[in-house]
Amino acid sequence: MNPESAVALVTGGATRVGKAISLALAARKAAVAIHYRSSDREAREVAELITQSGGQVHCFQADLTDPAQIDSLVPSVIDQFGKLNVLINSASVYVQGGLETTTRADWEQNMTVHAWVPFRLSQMMIAALGDAPGKVININDTKLVKPNRFAYGVSKASLAAITRTLAAAVGPNVQVNQVALGAILPPSGLAEDRVAAIARTVPAQRWGHPDDVTSAIINLIESDYISAETIHIDGGSNGTLG
Repeated sequence: MNPESAVALVTGGATRVGKAISLALAARKAAVAIHYRSSDREAREVAELITQSGGQVHCFQADLTDPAQIDSLVPSVIDQFGKLNVLINSASVYVQGGLETTTRADWEQNMTVHAWVPFRLSQMMIAALGDAPGKVININDTKLVKPNRFAYGVSKASLAAITRTLAAAVGPNVQVNQVALGAILPPSGLAEDRVAAIARTVPAQRWGHPDDVTSAIINLIESDYISAETIHIDGGSNGTLG
């Protein structure tokens, strides 16, 4: 698929890696639907950057734990742009909670945002596509076993299974892949010594850059023969996970 023919919905598309994805897609002349939950100011700022460069963009607010708002997102994008053929599932929650402290609410939030929402949005986009081509790209984590973020890790493992199962279900016109991220952007407020310490655990001995992610995503959009794959963007960390 030529990115110029894409209308791309980027969930969590206003901040961090999601912002980089939105901007990269717009730079390749795709129309961009920026989803956000509470980052209204950030979403408008990204949209303004795209508009100033001559791109097509619209912002869509939705709480991805609310079933009605989940189900309204794809139809809203199609109403705005006339179609939707690229879905980037980037929205995420990342809170601590181990074996003893994880609650049902934690579990349901993680499973909803990381598993149900990517599936449901994919289901709705694919139904709307008919026989037209499309792409689903899920943003995952290179490390899925996280005892201190129990629900997060399990839900992201579910996303990996969804990626492969969905790819098997939707060929030949829709390709489904995931990119699994390692150390790409330090969290805001993380102490410099901690940032450096994390870099030393990466075989590449440094943090990655959002451009590493966006170049892989553009490649997956342009390829019509890659599906059910995981691209690890982690400086080699996945090779040390056993």
